[in-house]
Amino acid sequence: MCWLQKLRLRVFAVLVALTFAVIGVVGILSVPVLPAIGVALVAAYSMVNTMTTKLSAITCVGCGSDLSKSPSSTYGTVCSNCGTTTQPYQHSTQPPMLASFDEDSDSDLA
Repeated sequence: MCWLQKLRLRVFAVLVALTFAVIGVVGILSVPVLPAIGVALVAAYSMVNTMTTKLSAITCVGCGSDLSKSPSSTYGTVCSNCGTTTQPYQHSTQPPMLASFDEDSDSDLA
């Protein structure tokens, strides 16, 4: 199982456990529902944010090691620890254009 799948499984397990904890606290202690849900949402946000902080940097999807200092090739960055090729994430403000269409080129054919 690769590192990214383990991370997804951990996040899912934390959210399920937190859901059951809120249901148990509301049921057993008769705590009002809205404050308990608010506390649970804040706890879920902080836990998921802590677990996924490594995703903001370039990391290997196989083992989770840092690839920011590794050279990138045509097909991505190859991890020196496990050999997994990771596609580089390119920050772009515009979506890539699949095909360009020029209206002036149609008038040239007529």
